Amino acid sequence: MKKIKAISVSVLTAFAFSYPFLSQAEEMQGMNMGDMHGNKSSHVETFPFGHPGKSNEVTRVIKITALDFKYEPSSISVKSGETIKFIITNKGKVDHEFVLGTITEQKEHDKEMLDHPHMKMDDPNGVSIPKGKSESLIWTFTKPMTIQYACHIPGHYAAGMFGNMQIK
Repeated sequence: MKKIKAISVSVLTAFAFSYPFLSQAEEMQGMNMGDMHGNKSSHVETFPFGHPGKSNEVTRVIKITALDFKYEPSSISVKSGETIKFIITNKGKVDHEFVLGTITEQKEHDKEMLDHPHMKMDDPNGVSIPKGKSESLIWTFTKPMTIQYACHIPGHYAAGMFGNMQIK
């Protein structure tokens, strides 16, 4: 009986010491962008340029085409106070993203995606668009500034897959 008890204690001790490492690796593998920023999916987040909008407040629809390593149009203009529904169609040969952010945020997001390429898109300011599909994003712009819309599939942003947006 003592032999079985000793083996059980050894196995439990080994598991207990390895658990934090297994947990951390599993956590990183299934991590999403909201988790990286310390945000929860249910939390409504605001950004320096605005916040997620509501469908009943849409004032304009802007259609954007995602091609391989570029967007059409490559620049757009919106007004502070507008709620825009973006409809993004991926006509490229690979999956893409559409993420709104300041240039600094885009650079940070790109680095995170390079470090964690299997992260799930779960940020309120972006959508994933599988090849051949369309997705939409509704956003209310609140402050005049220049931002970007970008794709952060590893290598896409560096290849120039971003557009400039002027909020007037």
